[in-house]
Amino acid sequence: MADHDLALRQDVPSSARVVNKLLGGKDNYEIDGLVAATAGRKFVASLREARRFLLRAVKVLSTEHGVRQYVDLGCGLPLSPDVGDAAAHRGETGRVLYLDHDIMVAAHARALLEHAPDRRFALVDITDTTAVFDYIGGFLDLGQSLAICLSGTAELLPDAPGVLAKLTTGLPPGTWIILSHITDDVLGEDIRGTAAQLESHSITYRPRDRTTVSNMLAPYRLLRPGLVAPHQWRPENGNRVYRGLRPVELELSAYAAVGHLPG
Repeated sequence: MADHDLALRQDVPSSARVVNKLLGGKDNYEIDGLVAATAGRKFVASLREARRFLLRAVKVLSTEHGVRQYVDLGCGLPLSPDVGDAAAHRGETGRVLYLDHDIMVAAHARALLEHAPDRRFALVDITDTTAVFDYIGGFLDLGQSLAICLSGTAELLPDAPGVLAKLTTGLPPGTWIILSHITDDVLGEDIRGTAAQLESHSITYRPRDRTTVSNMLAPYRLLRPGLVAPHQWRPENGNRVYRGLRPVELELSAYAAVGHLPG
């Protein structure tokens, strides 16, 4: 991830802005677009489908399991629809805590959430799990179901398995997880080539294999269909929010799952 002092420089790309560009956002600079243009087609397709999976999974938890509280770990620059939009159900808004360490993300998020009492942003390094727990406890009701979302972020963390393990240990039984992760198990040349391009611009990107991702999810009981490619996770649960999306690729270099922490 980019350092704080680089986050606003227009001559240096940042992970948040590059991802924003790849997902079709407009909160990025020319340098971020140049870096994004080097990404392989399959990488881009996998990243975008992982985003759609995230929104679909939130919708499923909101409508089928009554989950009203979400923590978006490494939320990135705002994109519509987002976790809070997907969590809305029958006129009720979901309570969402957005966490990120990028100061440009913070500026955008705070402006957008100024008049949204059920949504809050906190500037924090999500690898600092003690601070993450403090923010969660200060905003959400730990006596009610909540879901943590780690989608589009784990690849940027040096030790994502360790961070998730610490979070899992401190979360109450009944917590849900929504996780997606880019892999080089599938179409590895495309993925490794893109990771190398990002690395050349000081953005370290870490695809992980199925065994590693499975181990990250080991404490959780996975909803059907288990650990699959993002576009294979409950595609029937798409709704009007997702109209106009192009047909998904048959092969994607990513894994996705939703799990429940047993009591």
